[in-house]
Amino acid sequence: MSNVIEIERELLGLPYAERERLALKAWESLIDDGEAESDPEIDPDGIEMARSRDQELEHGEKNSISEKEFRLRTGGNK
Repeated sequence: MSNVIEIERELLGLPYAERERLALKAWESLIDDGEAESDPEIDPDGIEMARSRDQELEHGEKNSISEKEFRLRTGGNK
């Protein structure tokens, strides 16, 4: 088994669509991971907000925003 650095290097070398697919799969695997809910570093309210937002997006109740817009709104451009 490759170590994390090797996997990361391989992942970053993939085309955009494949990286997106793997990122979504990784995210989905975290959503229902019981270990995340017991981690004291993770805010349970934040997890619930993310789950709620995901449902709203999936059902067309809300529109998504671009990463650039997200960074502008959250001050992540620094």
